Amino acid sequence: MCLSVCVHTSSIETRDEEEEGTEVNTMSLIRNPRSPTSLLNWVSHKVSTFKKPQPPINPRRSLSSTATTSKLPRNEIRKLTQLAMFDYFYNNRGLQFLIAESMSKNAPLFNDTLLNKLHNDSHSYSASCGDELIRSITKFLLYHPVNEFEPFFESLGLKPSEFSPLVPCDKMFLNEDAFLLENYHVFWNYGIGREKMGKIFKEAREVFGYESGVLASKIESLERLGFGKVFVSKVIVCTPRVLIGETNLEMVSVIDMIGSDWVLENLSEGGSYDWRCIHRCLAFLRELCGDDESELLELIKNRPGLVLEESGEWTMILAGFQTKLGCSRSELALKLPQSSSQEVGKCVSNLRHCFLFLRGIKMEAYEIGKVFRNHSHWLGVSRLKHTSTFLNTLKGGKKRLCQVIQENPEEMKKWTMGLRVTPLPGTGVVDVVGSKAMKTQFLKELGYEEKEMEKALRCFRGRGSELRERFEFLKSLGLSEGEAKEMVKASPDVLTQASDVLEAKVDYLVNELGYPLSTLVAFPSCLKYTLERMKVRFAMYYWLRERGKADGKLAISTILVYSDKSFVTRFVNRHPDGHKYFEELKKSASL
Repeated sequence: MCLSVCVHTSSIETRDEEEEGTEVNTMSLIRNPRSPTSLLNWVSHKVSTFKKPQPPINPRRSLSSTATTSKLPRNEIRKLTQLAMFDYFYNNRGLQFLIAESMSKNAPLFNDTLLNKLHNDSHSYSASCGDELIRSITKFLLYHPVNEFEPFFESLGLKPSEFSPLVPCDKMFLNEDAFLLENYHVFWNYGIGREKMGKIFKEAREVFGYESGVLASKIESLERLGFGKVFVSKVIVCTPRVLIGETNLEMVSVIDMIGSDWVLENLSEGGSYDWRCIHRCLAFLRELCGDDESELLELIKNRPGLVLEESGEWTMILAGFQTKLGCSRSELALKLPQSSSQEVGKCVSNLRHCFLFLRGIKMEAYEIGKVFRNHSHWLGVSRLKHTSTFLNTLKGGKKRLCQVIQENPEEMKKWTMGLRVTPLPGTGVVDVVGSKAMKTQFLKELGYEEKEMEKALRCFRGRGSELRERFEFLKSLGLSEGEAKEMVKASPDVLTQASDVLEAKVDYLVNELGYPLSTLVAFPSCLKYTLERMKVRFAMYYWLRERGKADGKLAISTILVYSDKSFVTRFVNRHPDGHKYFEELKKSASL
């Protein structure tokens, strides 16, 4: 009986050798049983829990037929996918361990795309089919090889929109580009991580095509200049183009001027720098400081953004802007941003916005130069509201605004973004009454009856003199008085805009796009849209038309009236690259 129990027990142990959680040592229990009863109880338990062996899994079976009683969590599915990808790249494709591991773990978008090809609903995998998932992915990759450059570039930290143009058309496997992998390992062994390599590849792609030994010699040449490994690796990441061509003499000159410690401390690995521009900016600042090295170093130490923000380009633009407004070279040093936290680019933007505002209210050039020479230190810090806001809220015309600013330029501090603008003090009740009388008279000339006057006064915002001035401008475009009246009655918002704004919009639609004036009469509401919106929409429309994705003749209303979301659905999505081009148009228009 003991023999039969042993045979029976051995058989059970063989069948259950893959079950998790079996910790009973069968042979030990049989040879040294505590008691016959304990052995029999153990055998009874094993027999009662014995499961029939499952038939072998058919690898050709569709993944969708897998049982879904206990679903795998998403993170577990991703781990299994990474294991399958690593197994394929390392064991089947023969890639080096470092490359295979990086591509499997750091390309989540590629892995998710692959998983979706196998099954539409990744959450439907049951907890018992993890091994099947791995085998299915491996089998799929064996019969459907993927372009290995895509997960490789994604593992370097590049987005699909960034690496799509970089994927070679004539290669599919990484082993076909031996220099790429060799230079990858040169950077890795030098201490430059994979995500930093993605930035290098994006800015200096040629580096990864160097033949054997070339990249290493380039790096060694930088070290021979007297720089340490930490400094060289950071310079390579921040300015990858130092590895292209001859030794960058401008970089050496800049470092000799301000010291490698300062460069190492202030360079940002997330930024990109041009040593030629930095050198030019430093030379300019040295002239401003009168060749006083200590003063120059103190200036750079307190405000590193002067030379590092856009490689000093914004500083040069600011200096040129101030020079055109009448500042002398000796005054320019005082016009530079005084705080290290103040961005030079934002300072230029604020000054430009203020300049356009002063030009918009017809201030004389010499008066604008006077304002900037004396007050640019705070005008560069604050951003003024838009011109239309001033004219509508301050309740003053352009001449009145010019007079207020000339008398006290610091009054503009009250007109910056974030502050509530209060109307300018009136010149008397007589003016208010007179303005309303002029507005009423103007509306009567448009054809409004007395019973319609109250509603019309609310629709036509602005002073009576301003409304008449803009109405006369419409007539000066070539419209008859009847056509002009028809336009403003159909869309009163037309007259709420300044004449120069209307002129710019009409010039764009009529002279640049070629629409007749009759189009504006039929659809005057088109003039209420911003010029930026017009340019973006029509540029997108003509781009689609050139590619045969839009009709040759569309009305202005068809292009302008839709919201951005509807415009994308109806037009932009007609072309695969439409969304990318549309975003570029909006970005360039905002700049």
